[in-house]
Amino acid sequence: MRMYTCINCGVEVKELYRRYSPSVLKVLKCTNCGSLADKYIEYDPVIVLVDLVLLEKPAYRHLLYNSEFESYWKLMIVLLLGESYRVWATHDSSNEPLKADRFEGESGFSILVAHTGFSLGFFAAAVILGTELRWLLSQRPKKYRATDLVRALIVGGCAKLLGLLGLVWQHVSHDLHYALIHGYTMLCLLTAYSVVCESGRGGSLIGLAAGLLAHNYVSTWVWLPSASQNVTLVQNNIRS
Repeated sequence: MRMYTCINCGVEVKELYRRYSPSVLKVLKCTNCGSLADKYIEYDPVIVLVDLVLLEKPAYRHLLYNSEFESYWKLMIVLLLGESYRVWATHDSSNEPLKADRFEGESGFSILVAHTGFSLGFFAAAVILGTELRWLLSQRPKKYRATDLVRALIVGGCAKLLGLLGLVWQHVSHDLHYALIHGYTMLCLLTAYSVVCESGRGGSLIGLAAGLLAHNYVSTWVWLPSASQNVTLVQNNIRS
């Protein structure tokens, strides 16, 4: 039997509403806090989206636990392509010569997409591992699941897509714009993490720390072979 979650206090509830007719339903109250278990059932999805942008924990609980939304893999693909395109489109302003030849042509973009996916994968794996280590020192929430944490990280990480606005508006300072986006993304990740792991901002930051370090290391220092390097290797093998 599926269990739902009160968006106000976070406890599990058996029912969110009762339907009396095809057009009439009554949202039930939570027996723990006395508030409506999920007010967003009667709200338009646009309002839910606005509250997600405003970092409202009830909206995150509704999306992760009570909604019928299951297309997280689609969000992951959009995030992967969007972040890869942002880096690819701004590489001319990069001061890192090591990466200069890795963005040439379609093959360069494919390598960049693979590298971005590699970085995000390490981030998620490090967060999950760090969270599991946290439970050795503190009580593990009853409804915690690693799959819920992965979905929360995808939802929180989608704030990075705002970085594409800098390309549309052609900001002079891409670094300043992305620094603001990165800060907002951190707030989204902290909120999503705190909802799933039932922790405060401090505990959530500790849980995310390992993932942030892993992502920074992989995205900065670990690079897949560039297309030009692959061609050179093939030519050397043919000659030998």
